[in-house]
Amino acid sequence: MPPLPKSNKPAKRNNRNLIIALGGAAVVAAVLIVGSIVLSGGSDDSSSGTGTTSSATALVTGIPQSGTILGNPDAKVTMLQYEDFQCPICRDYTVEALPALVNEYVRTGKVKLDYRGLSFLGTDSVKALRVALAAANQNKLWEVAELFYAEQGKENSGWVTDDKVNEILAQVPGLDAAKVLADAESPAVTAEIEKLNQEASDRDVKGTPTFFIAVGTDDPYRLAPTSLTPDAFRPALDDALQG
Repeated sequence: MPPLPKSNKPAKRNNRNLIIALGGAAVVAAVLIVGSIVLSGGSDDSSSGTGTTSSATALVTGIPQSGTILGNPDAKVTMLQYEDFQCPICRDYTVEALPALVNEYVRTGKVKLDYRGLSFLGTDSVKALRVALAAANQNKLWEVAELFYAEQGKENSGWVTDDKVNEILAQVPGLDAAKVLADAESPAVTAEIEKLNQEASDRDVKGTPTFFIAVGTDDPYRLAPTSLTPDAFRPALDDALQG
């Protein structure tokens, strides 16, 4: 049965769970305290290796970007994606569903996507997210995100090395890699990560990937796909476009 639009029913596909806790009320930074449990296979995969990165950047070539957002800025429907670069199920979504959704909904100007990055799985997650958010300053986050997933290594194996980051940045046309590396350590990126953590907590995001849909300026509502196939997303997106 396809997912009902605007349903809050939990997805049937297992995902990676986490516990999000905030620091004290006087503390500006929101801290994600992790109790991650792998409920599906795939986290033991090694890096996807080379041979996949050119198609990764091609997926978003020519589509407008603005910070974390991919797509027509005038699109009335936004799909928010809460993901962690080390999450293997996020990579599955990127491989199994994202290409069709980009081509059918984003490239056609109907829907825009917003990458809401989290970094609860470990230091590799934090480093990758900092780089991606720094690339967002140049409207290149989505190329970097696709490349990180294409090159995803074993969780917390130290796969997000300086060499790997440099390799990924070098594959993004028009990207000032030196500026990305400088911006990645900036207070602005730190503040953005804290903001994303707080937002995820406020929206009761308990695992990745987690999806929300927003129509115009309305508050986002949770999308609970029953699988990571394009068919699991189409009914809710079509419903939002008609609303």
